[in-house]
Amino acid sequence: MAEEPVGPATDSSAVTAPRPWRPNSILYPAFFGGPLAATVLGVWNAWRLSLPGRALALVLAAGAGAILVRFGLASLLTEQQGTMLLVGGVTGVAVWVVIVTGQRGPFRAQHPANEEPASLIRPGILVAVGCGLLEAGLLGLLVG
Repeated sequence: MAEEPVGPATDSSAVTAPRPWRPNSILYPAFFGGPLAATVLGVWNAWRLSLPGRALALVLAAGAGAILVRFGLASLLTEQQGTMLLVGGVTGVAVWVVIVTGQRGPFRAQHPANEEPASLIRPGILVAVGCGLLEAGLLGLLVG
């Protein structure tokens, strides 16, 4: 007769989401990277928090709306570069407001107070720069 293992079974194939980012920390990449960066980080953090599909859809809808507003205003304000940059920051912050509203409660409920959240420095900079450049290229094609 074979012996049964004692203790909890461990399944090495189980995938656990990494620690989430503090939702408030998404503000800086959202402002400097625009609505696309905010949307990418918001969806990514919702996944890290294991939020339901409805929360993901809300962030995606806010992001799509903000991107449409940014592109619409950019087509109207073709001669004012500074204003277009400000519109990108403001629309990114608008998406961040939706992210914070939907993720602050679950973050506080799931994240122990004595544990540090994951660092957003490297991914935040990469997403802000990458999405900012992508938006700038698309705006150049649209307006140019």
